[in-house]
Amino acid sequence: MDFYRYQDQAKKLSTRLLILFFAGLISLSAALTLAGLFLWQLTDQVIQIDTNSQFWHWYIIGNVAIFAALVLITLLKYSSLCKGGRVVAEALGARYVHVNTQDPGDTRLRNVVEEMALAAGMPVPSVYVLDEEPGINAFAAGMGINDAVVVVTQGAISYLTRDELQAVVAHEFSHIQHGDIRLNQQLAALIGSLMFLGELGRWLSQGTGRGHHRIGGSQSKSSSALPFFGLTLMLLGAAGTVWGKLMKSALNRQREFLADASAVQFTRYAAPLASALKKVGGHRYASLIFHPQAETFSHLFFSQGLSQNFRGWLASHPPLQDRIRRLEPDWDGMYSSNLQPMTDEPPPPLPSAFTAAVQLKAAGSADLATLLLAQSTLAMTPVTAPIQTGQEKSPPPTTTDTSPVLYDMTAPSEWLPLLPEVLVKAARSPFDARLLLYRLVLADELTVRLKQRHLLGQEEAAVLALTQHAIPCGLRLALVELAIPALKELTATQYQAFHEMLWQLIMADQQTSFAEWLLYRMLTHQLTPHVSHEARQSIKYRELQAVAPAIEQWLSYLAQQADNAEHASHIFAAGCAALSLPALSLQALPAQETLGNALDQLQQSSPVIRFNFLQALVTAIEYDGKISVHEAELFQMLAYCLDCPIPPPQILSETKKTAH
Repeated sequence: MDFYRYQDQAKKLSTRLLILFFAGLISLSAALTLAGLFLWQLTDQVIQIDTNSQFWHWYIIGNVAIFAALVLITLLKYSSLCKGGRVVAEALGARYVHVNTQDPGDTRLRNVVEEMALAAGMPVPSVYVLDEEPGINAFAAGMGINDAVVVVTQGAISYLTRDELQAVVAHEFSHIQHGDIRLNQQLAALIGSLMFLGELGRWLSQGTGRGHHRIGGSQSKSSSALPFFGLTLMLLGAAGTVWGKLMKSALNRQREFLADASAVQFTRYAAPLASALKKVGGHRYASLIFHPQAETFSHLFFSQGLSQNFRGWLASHPPLQDRIRRLEPDWDGMYSSNLQPMTDEPPPPLPSAFTAAVQLKAAGSADLATLLLAQSTLAMTPVTAPIQTGQEKSPPPTTTDTSPVLYDMTAPSEWLPLLPEVLVKAARSPFDARLLLYRLVLADELTVRLKQRHLLGQEEAAVLALTQHAIPCGLRLALVELAIPALKELTATQYQAFHEMLWQLIMADQQTSFAEWLLYRMLTHQLTPHVSHEARQSIKYRELQAVAPAIEQWLSYLAQQADNAEHASHIFAAGCAALSLPALSLQALPAQETLGNALDQLQQSSPVIRFNFLQALVTAIEYDGKISVHEAELFQMLAYCLDCPIPPPQILSETKKTAH
């Protein structure tokens, strides 16, 4: 499924939505102006409207003024939501889950979110919990993948197994990946501004009636007219809210089906999501959200969050029965009943990849990659059991093995336990995450490392302690991704000090290696806008030809990693053919500065262009039938910096290696 073409379609839907919304605002302003003019006549103040010329004069002025006021309210609402998904989370009373939390339920949730983020190839979002909500629900919010948050109710944590919770989180990640969350923020602003009319009308109809009652004159007429105007506002606000709900619901229902399908792609197993939906249907509180702001954000939820059971055009979500039957066609129609809070969960089933491989082998398949995946998965089974109490499993020994290994980034629950527990724990602590990043840029050359140790000062011992734990081959950037949520908790001053120290360590040898450059670009792409509150770059290029020079540089860099010139030309041609760009020519090995400028240009291109570029990169990488760790890390960094959450390609290495 082309998720990024879907994002472009979502933006087109957003444009249509805005057109429909403004049409509704024009209608509302026209009706409000008529009501205002009628109120003016009743109060008998300032001016009497006796002629058609006067009527149209004041009617136009009133329309423009009211329309401008409604647009201003919408923009103010939207600007507050532009500050990131945390604004929505906090508006609903959610509690932030710190990266080093000790609560078992929160730890399980954070582990699940981290796994799904790495599986999707996107930044790990902030995690929040709705402590006061007993229903089974969740949602994602934000303006994009870089400021997204995932919010889960306490009911979901308490009543869902780890697999079911992972399926629900995967559903929310699909909303992030598809670009739905930005559209959801726009919908929330639009609906909020329409609901404002009703609230203002309620205040006028109730509040003014309690004021002073003077007999006679215009004051008496005004007192009697204002409640009428307030009632009119309430009716028009209700009509506008219904209009907004119709638009919201029409857009939301199909996106929920798409998110369910994508969640199955992430987890590779449909049963947990179907089971979670069955528990929603059988739970005492279902998926209800009781917070007063639930109405405004109801379209964000995993399942119907309102007590009103809207159906048909006003339903914000498809019926549970339809969603379950799409996942489980032979469902018997029975929901899970007598739910009990989770305590000890049963051992996890065999990984789906292993089951699939057994089935293929029985059918006579000779798919080497599938069989290798089954072999590596089976070997990992003892260390991949879900974490129930926050206690991490000990990683397997990192001894050298000459057997082939399949590094599968689409299954983090299978390879994440391979990371040393000490390093994972450090990645989840704001203070220790800094030290972990320092450890990643320590040089192998003795003279340079001595200079770096001198720069570290009092933190030298703590950083050197982390070097005692080897990083499995290919998982270096995965540690960086794990550390970014913790680094986001640093203050601006702390981040500045960290950034300066990291740069000094990198430049200790007066040069920047490509591995250091990849790491630095990933960090600054995520952290600098977060700390400085800078807006992300807007889309500047929508045609592939406009960024052809940038693509040419990156494909040339990849091709020049080949063993010989003939091989390099074939790799370059394969990438160009995937994009239908025959006019490009293979360049000499580009410098880092040239690649950085090319990356800046690609970051300003449309999602479809970025996605197609990454697909072409995969074609070029896989041309020789093998994927090196360097190629996979290159792809991982580019997907990360281009905000295209695509799981990296698989790495079939010759030996099990460990990084320094």
